[in-house]
Amino acid sequence: MKHTATAALALSWFKCRMVCPQRTTLLLLLAASAVFAADDAYRAQIEKDRRDTDEFLRSPRSPLLLVGRFSVNEGASTLGSDPASTIILPAKAPQHVGTLIRRGDRFTFQPVAGTSVSLNDKPISGSVTLQVTEPPMPTDRIGFGDFKFGIRPLSNEFSLLLSDAQSPFLKAFTGTTWFPIDLAYRVTAQFTPAPQQQTVLVPFTDGGEKTYMVRGDLVFQLAGQSFHLQALASSSGKGLFILFQDQTSGRETYGGGRFIEAETPENGRTTLDFNKATNPYCADDPYAVCPVPLKQNRLAVPIHAGEKHNGLEAAAH
Repeated sequence: MKHTATAALALSWFKCRMVCPQRTTLLLLLAASAVFAADDAYRAQIEKDRRDTDEFLRSPRSPLLLVGRFSVNEGASTLGSDPASTIILPAKAPQHVGTLIRRGDRFTFQPVAGTSVSLNDKPISGSVTLQVTEPPMPTDRIGFGDFKFGIRPLSNEFSLLLSDAQSPFLKAFTGTTWFPIDLAYRVTAQFTPAPQQQTVLVPFTDGGEKTYMVRGDLVFQLAGQSFHLQALASSSGKGLFILFQDQTSGRETYGGGRFIEAETPENGRTTLDFNKATNPYCADDPYAVCPVPLKQNRLAVPIHAGEKHNGLEAAAH
C-alpha cells in the first residue's frame, strides 16, 4: 500500500508543472518536500524503535532471562536445588539458598549461612525485608550466582520470578523480525471515552486474571472497512493500551496477539500505528505471563504491520 497523502501531492505537482503559475508550482513542490521529509523522519524513528526493542531483549535487563515462576504460599518456604526444598531451583543453583517468609503481602528473606547472597547487588548476611511492587515499578531482587529472583503480585497471588544470566531462552533468541513499514497502517481513530471507573477482567496466559481500567472505544478505517478496538489504561497511567489479534495471529505473527500503545486522544481522536505493534514477552519465554486480547479485540482482517514471529511458540512449562 502507498501513503495516499504523499502520492496525491506528488501527482498534483506533476500535473501542475506545465499549466500552473510558477508560484503555485513552487508551493506544491515545497509541500511535497515537507511531506517526504516527514515520512523519512517517521521511518527513521520506527527503525530506531525496532533496534531499541531488539537491543533491550538482548540486554542484562531482558525479560528473556526469566527461567522460573513459582507460587509463594503463606508462611515459610525454603529455596534451593535440594529436592527437599519448598521451592526447588535448577540443578546448578546452590542446594540451600535461604528461607522466604510470607505474611500476607509482606515478605522477608533469610539467607542460609555459607551461601553468597545479595540484595539489589549488595551482599547481605542476615534477614531482609523485601519491597514487592507491580510492574513497571522496581521490586527488590535477591541474587546468588547467575540467578536473581523477585516477588511480583498477580490476581491476588504472589509469584517468585527467577532469572538466569545464562538463560537458554535468551541464548535461543535470534532477534526480532518485522513487516516492512507501511504508512497505510498508521491510521486516525475516533475515540469514545468509557463511563468513569469502568473496568474489565483481562485473562492472562497462566490462567489468572487482572483488572484493567477501560479508557474507551476506538473506531478506525482500514482497507475501506470500519473496525473497532477497546482501549485500556496503560501501565504508566498515560495514553492507551490496546491488545489485539488479527488474521495473521498464529501464522505470521504471535498467536497470543500483539500490543500497541497510543497517545491520549485529543478532540476525540488519536493515532493507531500498527507499525509499532509488538509481541508480548511470552512469545519467546514460556515463564513470562502476558494478558490475552479480549474477544472484541480480534480483528477479522490481516494486519501486515509491526512485529512478526517465527511461528515457534514458546512451550508452556
